[in-house]
Amino acid sequence: MDGHPWLFSGAIASAGGPSEAPLAELFAADGTALGVAFHSPHAALRARRLTAVPGAAIDREFFAGRIDRASALRAAVVPPDTDGYRLINAEGDGLPGWTVDRYGPVLVSQMTVSGLEALRGEAYAALAARFPEAAIVHLGEGAARREEGLAAADEVVAGELSLPARVPFRELGLRLTAEVGGGQKTGFYCDQRGNRALAGRLAGGRTVLDLFAHAGAFGVHALAGGARSLVQIESSPRFADPARAARADNGLDDGRATWVVGDVFAELRVRTERFGLVICDPPPLARRRTEVERAARAYKDLNRLALRRVEPGGFLLTFSCSGAVDGRLFRQILFAAAREAGVEVRLLAALGAGPDHPVGLAHPEGEYLKGWWAEVEARS
Repeated sequence: MDGHPWLFSGAIASAGGPSEAPLAELFAADGTALGVAFHSPHAALRARRLTAVPGAAIDREFFAGRIDRASALRAAVVPPDTDGYRLINAEGDGLPGWTVDRYGPVLVSQMTVSGLEALRGEAYAALAARFPEAAIVHLGEGAARREEGLAAADEVVAGELSLPARVPFRELGLRLTAEVGGGQKTGFYCDQRGNRALAGRLAGGRTVLDLFAHAGAFGVHALAGGARSLVQIESSPRFADPARAARADNGLDDGRATWVVGDVFAELRVRTERFGLVICDPPPLARRRTEVERAARAYKDLNRLALRRVEPGGFLLTFSCSGAVDGRLFRQILFAAAREAGVEVRLLAALGAGPDHPVGLAHPEGEYLKGWWAEVEARS
């Protein structure tokens, strides 16, 4: 396995024992024990290794140890005035298939592996013991759970909370809200926190265009950072009210922001004004490797249009959260987009998820969010 935690069905020479067992002992072809893994009997990705220790007990004590280790890391890396962050990041924290985000007093959990689901009682008991004051929400929706044949119901497994719920939390001193149950992912996008902070630092005195604005968090940071004006474009009408509420909660509903409900591609094709900062954070355009070619064309078109809206000397923050589109390809896409847009671009920094989203060195698939901070050069 060379340290990689995944084992696909095509790499399995033989299997024995109960076919529906939640755990699997792994062995190399020469009989060397490789450790213990979560077992997914009906999936192509058959096993996700938890530990290299042969015969290790995967019980409440095991989960407690991994949760304590994850908590210690967050205590070291999560910024002050922030209680919205990723607490458990699946393979990155040695708990494949399990993500937990914290929003103030609420922990929102997603389990996407059948072996883990079978042991969820012990996992949640360990989590509740570590955070006894928290409400714990188990989310059942999602394509990954459906592919594993898991139940789709959301439920509160500890504490008191009525779903769906809007849960307030703090991000670098700003007041934001997670939509828990019925929202996307766990209710918010904690992975972009550092990039939102960067947008806030760059926005001072600039006009800002926020594409795929979702519930407006990038815009809140831009306004708090002193943006002269802000245009936010989002295709879903339902996010207009949460975005307005976020501005009001932070004393930023002062007339600088304009909210546009519309298709980003269409809006970019008809707009002519330029901005000092353009933020481009689309939803995943490729969920499978078979979709990469089509997605690459869409990303190139999107970034070509976005670059044309950046004023000379202005900045573009552009992202892809498609796991199937790697960082090298995304850079090539941006290169092609700049050529077609007829602009000169300098790359200032590669961007990604924050340190509360650790990635195992042998698990590059965990590095799904990639982006660039780019400057559109003024013509000399």
